[in-house]
Amino acid sequence: MKKIPVKTRSFGAEAGVPEAEDLARTVSTRRGIGGDILSFQVERSLALQAGIDLPCAGGIFYGERLLECLAGVEGRRVTGEVGVEPSAVLEDVRLLARQRKGVWFALPAPSLLGLEDACYGDPDEMEEDVIRAFRLIMREMRDAGAGGHVLISEGAVETELEGLAGKKVVFFPTMRDIPCLEALLEYQRLLPLDPQALPRLGALADGYEVRELSLMHPTHGDLAAAVACFDLEEITAGGYTAEGEEGRWALLRAEAYILK
Repeated sequence: MKKIPVKTRSFGAEAGVPEAEDLARTVSTRRGIGGDILSFQVERSLALQAGIDLPCAGGIFYGERLLECLAGVEGRRVTGEVGVEPSAVLEDVRLLARQRKGVWFALPAPSLLGLEDACYGDPDEMEEDVIRAFRLIMREMRDAGAGGHVLISEGAVETELEGLAGKKVVFFPTMRDIPCLEALLEYQRLLPLDPQALPRLGALADGYEVRELSLMHPTHGDLAAAVACFDLEEITAGGYTAEGEEGRWALLRAEAYILK
């Protein structure tokens, strides 16, 4: 039998605030480049994913950068009509696109930003404007060199899925129970699935059009089981790591194969 590699895909990697000594070392190597602590974090997020076929820089932490790009937002309070000032995020895109052409970016979905309305007096109107601002920011990022976006959410929020899901924008819920995945598949064709949910894979594949199954942090045995429902070219070994889980990327790369 021989090992058949399975493509690896990232949905983001959380990167914490650097220690002072790490930041000092980095600053000394970045003269003439610029950047701030968030630049360090998003660059670190990408670096963790060395060897991943489809890397995705960023994570929930990157919401701080998004807040810088939302006009009419002070901290997390919406104090005026929501608009877009994308210059800060575009600098990050240009920085990382020089390191990895077409790199994707992971952002928290609007519902994870925890915005407080101090202007609209109508939560639906505010949400509509925030979703519109997200669309504009992501379009600007793609124009600057980003390959696409992962929007990290807690569950499946229909208004967000309807307003933002697309060919270059996929949602990644952190709570991936079956009702959430069914709601997700109404709007996107990529299915992020945990190995323990493999017994439900057949029913999901029968009920919805799935063009890519991304099995999260699988063993090669999990991937072999998925081949019973999907062709190998429709399967990826998916990854998403919290701060402190850096070693999981090496394990993901090591297990991303089937025996045939």
